[in-house]
Amino acid sequence: MKMELILGHNQFIGISHLSEEKSIELEKKFYNAKDIYRVVESAASLGYRNMIFENHPRMLEFLKLYLCSHTFDMDFYLQVPYIQGYIKKMNETGLSGLARDMIHKEGLKGVSAMALRNVINLAQKNYLSIAASAIELETSPLRDANIKALLMHNVTTDLLLSLQVSSAFTEYVEYVKDNLNLNPGFTTVNFPLLKKSFEKWDMPSSLIMTSVNIKGYDMNPSKVVVESSIKEYNGDLIAMNVLGGGAFSIREANNYLKGFKNIKSCVVGASSREHLIELIEILGKPN
Repeated sequence: MKMELILGHNQFIGISHLSEEKSIELEKKFYNAKDIYRVVESAASLGYRNMIFENHPRMLEFLKLYLCSHTFDMDFYLQVPYIQGYIKKMNETGLSGLARDMIHKEGLKGVSAMALRNVINLAQKNYLSIAASAIELETSPLRDANIKALLMHNVTTDLLLSLQVSSAFTEYVEYVKDNLNLNPGFTTVNFPLLKKSFEKWDMPSSLIMTSVNIKGYDMNPSKVVVESSIKEYNGDLIAMNVLGGGAFSIREANNYLKGFKNIKSCVVGASSREHLIELIEILGKPN
C-alpha cells in the first residue's frame, strides 16, 4: 500500500535539522510568502491535498495569499500553539504584552469577549479556560479554510505528558470536538509514553503525529520501543521526521516505513517541484 503524503512546513519557515547553513538558505529562499505559495501551488497540481500549518508570521502571509488567490485547494493540519511565537513575545514584552499583541492581531471586536473571559480566568487561575481561548485565537485565521485536524504541538504535549496532567488531554479533546467541531490530535516525540498514558486514563485512541525514521531521530525513549508501540497502536498515525530533514534518502525512508502496516500517512518537506515529484514516485501518493 502506498504512503499518503502530507506537505510539511518547516522548510518554509527556515527550519533545518541538518545545519545552520541550510536554515539560512531556506530562510532566504522563502523570505517572501509568494515563494511559499508557488511551491504549495505546484504541490497541489501534483495531487498533494494536505499540509501542516502553524501560525508563523510567514505562514500567515501565505494563508492570506491562499485565501485571496485560491488557485488550488488545500486542507490544513493546524499545529497549536505556535510555541516559538509565544515564547518570543513573552520574552520581549511579558505576559501583558502577549495579551495586547493577541488583541491587536484579532481586533478588539473579535477578541473582546475572549479578553474579558481571560481577565476573569486569570483571577480564578482557570488555566484550562485560558488555553481554550488561545486555541480559539489560533484557529481564527483559518476560519475560511478547511482544517483537517487540530494537533497539539509536541512541546506542549510532551511537557503535559511528563507532568501526567491527564485533565489537560481530556479537556483538550472534548473542547476541540464539542466547541470547535474539529478532529483533535497530538504531536509527540515520546509516542510510547503517550500511548501508555492514554490507556491508563481510559482515553480513546487519537490521531497522533510522531517521529518515525531509520536512524531513530527524535524517537524516544528508544527506536526499538517506539517501533513496538507503533505496531500495537489502533489509532490513526502520521509519521514525521521520516527523512531526518534530508539526512536520509527517500528510498531508505520508504523501505523503513514499509515495515509499519498501520502508518498510512507521513509528512514530507520539499522546496521544489522536482523534489515533490521524487517524493511521490518513491514514497507513494499525496494525501
